[in-house]
Amino acid sequence: MPFLGLCQINQSIDFVSGIEYSYRNLVTSSKDEIRSVIVESRDQTETGKLNWRIGFNYNRRLTSRIFLRTGLRLASVGYKGEKNNDLRWPSEHDGNGGWVADPTLPHELQLVYDYWFVEMPIVGRFEKDQMKISPFIELGILPSYYMTTRTTQKTDIGTDSDFQSGDVHNFNRVHFVGFVSFGMNYSLNDNLQFYGQPAFRYHFTKLADAPISEHLLNYGVEFGIRSKIN
Repeated sequence: MPFLGLCQINQSIDFVSGIEYSYRNLVTSSKDEIRSVIVESRDQTETGKLNWRIGFNYNRRLTSRIFLRTGLRLASVGYKGEKNNDLRWPSEHDGNGGWVADPTLPHELQLVYDYWFVEMPIVGRFEKDQMKISPFIELGILPSYYMTTRTTQKTDIGTDSDFQSGDVHNFNRVHFVGFVSFGMNYSLNDNLQFYGQPAFRYHFTKLADAPISEHLLNYGVEFGIRSKIN
């Protein structure tokens, strides 16, 4: 029976990928009215977006039902900026107080931000049963290293993307991210498991040193396949 073999798994590796909805949380301790207006305005005009992560894990059994998981992942976390639908250019001014639209110039603009991280999870997993189908809960901390920002400029006449270093904005390179998840293992045979799990992450580290703290967050689903190491 598959669960008999799986009960003997002390070490395993797995490949995992996921899709998630990412956004940010703005925090300011100041009573300054201008900062409050900025936070309110951004909350009204910025929206979350779908994002992704991919990587591999190493799992080691600590007790009969508790495992330690670590590994390496590449993750993208971000959101959509305000969408401007009424851009006008000086060259379109007709000189008489009116405007003549130039079809070669954009009149809609939205910036989309994707922050790329390398993630090194330190996660504990509790598995209730070592059966063919077994539920589990995971809880841990995800030390992450900020690599770069992909900024996508979307207009009504095209889309353009470029990558930037966070040095200009004084981004924090090392992030500590809280993680909680629950899911199900499905044993394909004595050596292989397939699993799926909803997951939630919150960046305790603020994105940059600024008067308004910006904390990234995301929630979504992950799927992976796990292989026993003899």
